[in-house]
Amino acid sequence: MAAQANSDVPATEMSSGAAHVLKALVAADITHLFVNLGSDHPAFLAAFANKQFADKIKIFTAPNEMNALSAASGFAQVTGRPAAVLVHVECGTLGLAGAIHNVSKGRIPVMILAGTVPVTMEGELPGSRNEYIHWIQDVPDQRAIVRQYMRYEHEIRRPHNAAQLVLRAVQFMMSEPRGPAYLVASREALEETVATPASTLTSCDASLNGALEAPGLLPSSAQELAHILLAAERPLIVTSYCGRSPSGFTTLERLADTVAIAVHDNAPIYNNFPTTSSVMHQGHQWNGGGQLPALAEADVVLVVDSDVPWIGAQSRPKAGASVYHLDCDPLKETTTLWSLPCTKRWKVDSAVALGQILEAVESSAEFSSAETKARIEDRRAFLTARFAERQMKLRAAEATPAAGKPLTVPFVMARLREATAGVDVVGLNESTTNLGNVADHLGHNGPLSLIGSGGGALGWYSGAAVGAALGLREDAARQAAHAAPANKDPLIVAFTGDGTWLFGVPSCAYWMAAKYNTPFVTIIWNNGGWASPKNACLRIHPEVARAPASEGAKSVPSLSDDLMVALTPSPAFGKIAEGAAGAWWATVREASEVDAALQKAVAVVRNEKRCALIEVVIPSI
Repeated sequence: MAAQANSDVPATEMSSGAAHVLKALVAADITHLFVNLGSDHPAFLAAFANKQFADKIKIFTAPNEMNALSAASGFAQVTGRPAAVLVHVECGTLGLAGAIHNVSKGRIPVMILAGTVPVTMEGELPGSRNEYIHWIQDVPDQRAIVRQYMRYEHEIRRPHNAAQLVLRAVQFMMSEPRGPAYLVASREALEETVATPASTLTSCDASLNGALEAPGLLPSSAQELAHILLAAERPLIVTSYCGRSPSGFTTLERLADTVAIAVHDNAPIYNNFPTTSSVMHQGHQWNGGGQLPALAEADVVLVVDSDVPWIGAQSRPKAGASVYHLDCDPLKETTTLWSLPCTKRWKVDSAVALGQILEAVESSAEFSSAETKARIEDRRAFLTARFAERQMKLRAAEATPAAGKPLTVPFVMARLREATAGVDVVGLNESTTNLGNVADHLGHNGPLSLIGSGGGALGWYSGAAVGAALGLREDAARQAAHAAPANKDPLIVAFTGDGTWLFGVPSCAYWMAAKYNTPFVTIIWNNGGWASPKNACLRIHPEVARAPASEGAKSVPSLSDDLMVALTPSPAFGKIAEGAAGAWWATVREASEVDAALQKAVAVVRNEKRCALIEVVIPSI
């Protein structure tokens, strides 16, 4: 079937619906497409084989759909630009698994494309049903599988408006709050050829159909917040994802250091603030830890880009404290039960808003007054002492375990800092019960130097490492093309627990890393099982706790066995990675083994360009 795209616009070549989709992705500056292909994709495969877009969009095979979407996520997180995923009908959509949750909750812009079964069955149109599976994969509402997670979802029914729908999806993906989009198309729609207009329709012009401009504060609101922060005795900023952009990171650092405001990371998704080079940093907190002193002391709390600024059952502001909220998503529109009582809240881009507040601070007469300067210096002295005290505790936790004693995560992290001295490290933190230990002891001070999944579906680390490496490579190429100095060659280190490692479909991810030359270091904290569900049980049912079996009673099932959270015997983690992609690996149990293993892992990735894996055996749950 052929038809003119628009009778008022002269046409040129004929293109398939799939080609129109790819052209629209290119127009939207989506340069990386991760594919897991099926019988709904012949038109795409033909376009790939014909190299129609080979110099404009890079195609990557992903043997597992969750790895594909996690790779797209990692790419988008380090670059700030969207990536795309192409999967097979409703089966491939289901195969995206928990990565759908992660990109949604993490507000990560990813385009998800899927075919549907053919909509005709007697050969009426090119692409009509000709395989038995086309009836088996027919479901009433394929888009319903992911609808509640998407910023935008729709069906491309004809190729004529494929570009408009792709660009509309990208508008939603890149407008705050950002997030994923899902587009489906039948095989007939992808196969249908239509004429491409000789001149681009305005509705197909990406430059005229872009995302919303980043919103900021009214000048009066910026001045109000500047006065409040200057007048406070113990102001505190709490954030979780202000550092998702380099500008958000640097602007928060400038504001906090200029006015001497404490900064606390609560359940952070990104590195939001320098952890060792600024005394304003007050640390990280996830579950547990009790009352945060800085939160209990604060008379003014500014929450910036945070889904969970504190857990009220464990830590909360003091009575009478004033709370203000800046966020790209202050209503938490996809969360049903949520509340943050505060004086005022604003829907803004945090980098823009914090810059406005800083400008209002520096231009105000109040900032120059002797009283204000004395107050700021008092804050600075207080926070300097608090910072030094915390650093001493962290260094003490990093002490070398005595001979015969088990390894600790802080010790291994300290040795990793030494092994990577002078190296630009990008950490991917999916360490579950050791999230805080990694964040506290990595010593990361730059933007996007430590990243989380954005959600709670485990297994993100492996695909994300591949996507992040591709994203950093793409950024370096763009800088080189503009005669700008390229970033340092970064070392990607994925931190994960033993259970989480299995969720990441590692055999597929390491294969991708080898095929696309994106090697990374994996550090597995092997505690013999899933500590998180066990801890959750013991918080509510402490009566089930019991002492571990004695050395002479190894045959007695442990509490972890009875709770069904033990992962013993441990899988051969290193052999799986080696078999998938020739990865180097080591298992360390003693302090004396750690330095050599870390140095070798770094050398393997940087010099031999292959993955390295270190299994760190820590006390079992």
